[in-house]
Amino acid sequence: MVRNRVYIVAFIITLSFILVLFRLLNFQILQRDHYLQYIQKQYYAKEKIILPRGTIYDSSGRILGISVPTVDIFVIPKYIKDKERLARELSPIIKRPYRVLLEKLYSRKYYVVLAKGVDKSLKERLLNLRKELREWNMGVIESSKRFYPLNSIAGSTIGFVSRTTGRGMEGLELKYDKELGGGTGNILLMKDAMGNPFTVEKKDSDKKSYDIKLTIDSNIQFIAEDVLREFVRERKPKEALILIVDPNTGNIIANATYPNYNPNRYYKYKTHKNITFHNAYEPGSLAKPFVLAEAIDEKKVSFSKKYYCGEGSITVDGIRIRDHKKFKYLKADEIIIYSSNVGAIELALKLDPEGFYNKLFSLGFGKSTKTFPGEASGLIRKDKRPVEVAYASIGQNWTATPIQIAMAYSAIANGGYLLKPNFIKEMVDKETGEVIKPEKQIVRKVFSDRSVKKLQEILKNVVEIGTAKKGKSDYFTIAGKTGTAQKYDPAIKALSNEKFYTWFAGYFPAEKPKFTIVIFANEPKRLKKWEFIGGGTVSAPVLKKLVDRIMFYYKSRPDKQGGKHGD
Repeated sequence: MVRNRVYIVAFIITLSFILVLFRLLNFQILQRDHYLQYIQKQYYAKEKIILPRGTIYDSSGRILGISVPTVDIFVIPKYIKDKERLARELSPIIKRPYRVLLEKLYSRKYYVVLAKGVDKSLKERLLNLRKELREWNMGVIESSKRFYPLNSIAGSTIGFVSRTTGRGMEGLELKYDKELGGGTGNILLMKDAMGNPFTVEKKDSDKKSYDIKLTIDSNIQFIAEDVLREFVRERKPKEALILIVDPNTGNIIANATYPNYNPNRYYKYKTHKNITFHNAYEPGSLAKPFVLAEAIDEKKVSFSKKYYCGEGSITVDGIRIRDHKKFKYLKADEIIIYSSNVGAIELALKLDPEGFYNKLFSLGFGKSTKTFPGEASGLIRKDKRPVEVAYASIGQNWTATPIQIAMAYSAIANGGYLLKPNFIKEMVDKETGEVIKPEKQIVRKVFSDRSVKKLQEILKNVVEIGTAKKGKSDYFTIAGKTGTAQKYDPAIKALSNEKFYTWFAGYFPAEKPKFTIVIFANEPKRLKKWEFIGGGTVSAPVLKKLVDRIMFYYKSRPDKQGGKHGD
């Protein structure tokens, strides 16, 4: 009997032991993650902090955008013993109003952030203050904020990062948001038995990110913005830009836009548009060289023949289209050099409309280059009616973005190849040091060798003796084309004689091109009442001072006979 009782007790003890082991196994292995999450929920609170991003540099290594280490200050108001003194001592250190701090300290919330984005150099001073006042329920958390040392220089191109999410919101900060990393991470605040946070336990590790070196040269960017600023002050346009691209690689060297903004204070601006990419405009006479190129390829033009240019106008499908001058007879190259509307239309009407439109599409018009977030595509309608072909040949019924114009003229400069525009010189993995360098991307050959050679010769004469002669440099040869497009005025339901888009697009030096340049203005104002507004009078004059400053900055030897360096 006694023996049976011993067996029963032993069995019960053994069974209890097995049950305990099973429960331990269940807690520690089978449901470990579930209970850890429960414990964290019960004893920890999460707080988001801004994680550092990769640094953005210009082509020579100058910092354009950087994550600056900061600290955030938090308190558990319920346990702050002397609120008035803490607010009084903190105010001059972190430069926040005493009353604002005091109001937060009297908050009924369990957990309050007193200040975000405080200079990290103050961290030790803040911790000493905490120790001195014995206010152990004031905490200091490391965070970061984005800073742009050059302020508005290239602001609309670089873009900005949200102060609350740490993510790129506009420009290249948005385009390369994934590569730059950052965003928000979590810190764990340990809670007491009442559920109130009282100390920092740990925080998330930083996410993978790259440092990015851009193709932008901040010195050339500064020159472009300086020249543009003077132009805007003088002409007071609604919008304007200077875009500079390497025609041999597609690399964007400078992009100065008006309006622009300072990304350090992005929240102060109503718009964050970058008109080089976001807007499309009628290109006007910039389209004429493309007409000539197609005429050469279709063998529909003779350079020994003179073409009748209507003495000021031409009628197509019953619609009269005017010229800017009363030209009588011009050779094919002179039609481009002096920018005759009637001459260009005469050439265009001889072309196969399908071939003409295909030339424009092959040059990249009507399709986004996908270089910049939110980039426009422009609009071309393949309307083969003679009057529509006529307007298309003088750039009056289709639109293009300035970056599309730059790449099309780069194709003339580089021997006929359309390239994909590029902003990235290299990306460096911050953790491994791996370097990624993008290769030049050739989209397609768009000009025949014969047509591109002829265009290069003609565009040089446009600047030397033609419509762009006001932009001629004394030191360097420039090739290019002016453009003027009348804006549609809804008030009169017709093309305006007062509102224009003005352009210059070209490249320099003409013989061995290093830079493609686009100069654009939307509704520039007259300097004198009788002044004619056009690409030749408005955009071309900007060219000379810009080219000379850029080439002297690079210490380039003048390529004109008798040209010499100025002071």
